[in-house]
Amino acid sequence: MSADPRTPVLVGVAQYVGREDDPAKGLSPADMLAEAARGAIADSGAEAASAIDTLVAVRLFADSGGAFPSPFGKYRNLPHAVARRIGADPRDLIYGPVGGNTPQMLVNVIAERIATGESDVALIVGGEAMRTQARAEKAGLKFDWNEDAPSEPASCGEETRYANAHEIRHGIALPTNVYPLFENAFGAAMGWSPLQHRAEIGKLMAPFSAVAADNPFAQIRRAYDAAALVQPTGENRIIAYPYTKHLVANMFVDQAAAVLMMSTEAADRLGVPADRRVYLHGSADTHEKILVSERVDYATSPAIHIGAAHALAEADVAPDELSYIDLYSCFPVAVEIAAAMIGLPTEDPAQLTLTGGLPYFGGPGNAYSLHAIAEVVQHCRDDAGAWGFVFANGGFLTKHSFGVYSTRPGYKARTDPASYQAAIDAIPSPPFTETPEGEGRLETFTVVHDKGEPMFAIVIGRLDSGERFLAQMHSGLEPLMESPVIGHRLRVAAGEPNIAALI
Repeated sequence: MSADPRTPVLVGVAQYVGREDDPAKGLSPADMLAEAARGAIADSGAEAASAIDTLVAVRLFADSGGAFPSPFGKYRNLPHAVARRIGADPRDLIYGPVGGNTPQMLVNVIAERIATGESDVALIVGGEAMRTQARAEKAGLKFDWNEDAPSEPASCGEETRYANAHEIRHGIALPTNVYPLFENAFGAAMGWSPLQHRAEIGKLMAPFSAVAADNPFAQIRRAYDAAALVQPTGENRIIAYPYTKHLVANMFVDQAAAVLMMSTEAADRLGVPADRRVYLHGSADTHEKILVSERVDYATSPAIHIGAAHALAEADVAPDELSYIDLYSCFPVAVEIAAAMIGLPTEDPAQLTLTGGLPYFGGPGNAYSLHAIAEVVQHCRDDAGAWGFVFANGGFLTKHSFGVYSTRPGYKARTDPASYQAAIDAIPSPPFTETPEGEGRLETFTVVHDKGEPMFAIVIGRLDSGERFLAQMHSGLEPLMESPVIGHRLRVAAGEPNIAALI
């Protein structure tokens, strides 16, 4: 079957990983992205650089807030910096928003732009040089990554504030503090004891590490057994219960990826071989209730369920027809909840990742899922007609993007996400109070550690009146990690922060 001339098609993908031990020899972010960009153009089999009319860059960590500023300067226009390096002169230069869902969201948006004639040849790039940056700082090196441009890039998508002041006062600020709240709720919903829960996490993630060990683009190619992942040691200290260092995304990586997209008409004109072409058959973009304190619960995800169902229905594909899958895996619970909401079995966890996951393959900031897309494209090429699927996640299990891929020609006009987001927005949140007093029950928790030592617990609870609240615990932390406590009675007193204790 031939495709309509405006049908969008992915024609080139590439990945880059830097393994240089000498930070003086490491690439800058723009140089790394340009390396991946040249690879994607070459992968298409066409001389396409001069035809690129749209170049989109995934936002760097250094431009994603104050947590990881670059000590070596910044780019005024990162897409322009990449375009200049590869000899392209795009009409549109776009810088994506913050969020790990961004790469798949950008593919969805660019596909729509191509289908409607707004773009003909588009390049998406993303990556991080955090490994080089950290090593250079430690060595006392000075780089100049400042780069001017004639103008600022255009923006794409709205920025999201993931926490309010009340949540931040109670410790809901870093992903390492927040995802364990979902993890402990999920374990309780599964009926697991703390010991069994940790064992299940190890069983899930050990196969991910084995996939990474076989992936030539993984930053750390090492397979772990299940016990080694969950057992606290000096090297594998607890970050926030139940997560150890080996269970959280590794952001100190030198990794980049690129995806080249075209209209079918442009691919024909530029001579892209048929065996390079992979099509986006279904897509969706959703988000949860933005604030963690407003979530419906902490063991499920209505937005993943609805978004994945929409993308699969658009492609007319059932979950059991998917051959190549990559689920976002910044923390184990992202995989656990996504698999449950999408309807994917977890008996063979290696079937849920193509890269090996963010803790092992590497987590290059907002750009990880660009590697997942590159892997899906290549696997679909190698198995013509098979279905590939990407789930990308951003924020605190907040924003989700989905893509269904195949070498079979086809594309359905992108549905306005607001049409299915409305169902998520309509789900009521529990009532909430910032000044709780009295008794209730524990809804979920985590114990935040510093250098492996427990410091305080973040508590989400429900008063007997039904109101949800946030609190902290500064004593009695060990019992939280040793026996099932979710659902147990507690007492809370208002303060700055609110303080809770088990009864």
